[in-house]
Amino acid sequence: MIPELYIITGSNGAGKSSIGPEYLPEFIRNNFVVFDGDLLFNQKRKELFPIQTKSPKEATKIAFQYVSDMFDELVNQAIETQNSFVYEGHFTNDATWDIPKKFKKQGYKLHLLFLGLSNPDLSQLRVTDRVNEGGHYVDRLTIEANFQGNLEKLNKYYPLFDYIQIIDTSDLNHILIASINSGLKEFAVSYKNLPWWFLKFMPQISELLE
Repeated sequence: MIPELYIITGSNGAGKSSIGPEYLPEFIRNNFVVFDGDLLFNQKRKELFPIQTKSPKEATKIAFQYVSDMFDELVNQAIETQNSFVYEGHFTNDATWDIPKKFKKQGYKLHLLFLGLSNPDLSQLRVTDRVNEGGHYVDRLTIEANFQGNLEKLNKYYPLFDYIQIIDTSDLNHILIASINSGLKEFAVSYKNLPWWFLKFMPQISELLE
């Protein structure tokens, strides 16, 4: 059985942690824990500050290294045992794509679930609501960088994946915008109904869907 890598990405506040796992195959959802670096980072930071260290900067540094080390360890364990692996995150620079490439070289099938929002303002509103409920904060510059960067890098690296789903979660009823199987269109809404962010930041994928 070929092992599989599942990645959940998208705009801040689009539901990567809350609803993303619902779109995973039942076998993956029931047998593998989604690695959520943001959640783990915030848990570790709260554990460290102010109980173990009085410096928020030091707590942030230690928490970041803790998450990074744990992620690397889990990735290596998965590859060594040829087990499937699931994680979520943002992919806004070329270095963040090294891990998917690493799995690909080891013979994994790669799946990507992208959850998009209609604009950065909605992304910020969702983050604000999350903070009010005790979730983690993300500044506006990061929100905008992630909104655009995730799309631009997906447009560049989409041939890496065996299967891609792109879903708009702006409204209560989510909309499947497109699914791409082995670099070919499997499903897409009509070209005229593609969201502005899809057309602007993912021109190569948009052309594929014409």
